[in-house]
Amino acid sequence: MMDETTARKLLSEIDKPTEPTLQELQEMAIGSVETVLSDAGFPTREEVNRRLSYTFYYDWETDDPDIVLLVQDPGNLHERHLSELRPQNPLTGECSARDQIGVYREFAKSWLTGRNADFAERFFETLARHDLISLPNGWHQYVESGQFYRDFYLGDVVKYRVDGFGVAAERASYQHLLKQELRALDPELVITFGGNAWPALRRSTAPEPVVDTDADPESIMSIHGTLHRISDPVDTHVLPLAHMSGQVWWRFPPDEYISRLSKALELLERQ
Repeated sequence: MMDETTARKLLSEIDKPTEPTLQELQEMAIGSVETVLSDAGFPTREEVNRRLSYTFYYDWETDDPDIVLLVQDPGNLHERHLSELRPQNPLTGECSARDQIGVYREFAKSWLTGRNADFAERFFETLARHDLISLPNGWHQYVESGQFYRDFYLGDVVKYRVDGFGVAAERASYQHLLKQELRALDPELVITFGGNAWPALRRSTAPEPVVDTDADPESIMSIHGTLHRISDPVDTHVLPLAHMSGQVWWRFPPDEYISRLSKALELLERQ
């Protein structure tokens, strides 16, 4: 479990980064946030633009996650995010860290229960079947109630809302932020999503497959569902999965996606 001091320190380093590569990423993100807000007729405020340039979902008062869900980045700010900022924008002025984190948590909830609902339903039900989580009132309530965050730490390789960054940005993000997150959390499992989060983690942690495999680690469609181990920065399992977005999920197809996930979780149970 990550303590409050570590979490606050991480949040302030993301909010006002000291590392030049991260500063540059944030500046780009702030620029695109400003555009979205002004197009939507929102008054521009420096602290709001800054707080919307990144995400951080962990609440030290309530969360105790054993599983990290790692995605590449938070994606661009969209009109759908702005409903959380009306009628009163909670990100203006001296908002508390936990209020701020609460806004990001709502963003992710609507992302899981909205356009990724088909994926979320199958994914959470599969994890429940393997006793990694429990869904007494179904997956939708599990996400909406915030129980999801007690079990999962949602994280991004690159924390800022930017497009088209390269390896240098991923390395800096790992060295200055993600590595500390993993150390503080000491999770039982890290699940990476998509063709970018996996190579970014792989580059810095050298995962080894738990059993011999012909799967190609360079191809996310091939390595999807192949359980790995790492020993640095923490000793844990890593499971690469293809992205949950519709264009990958439906093409995979879903039954195959879930069956490979299920086999990996059976293997994890035997470790």
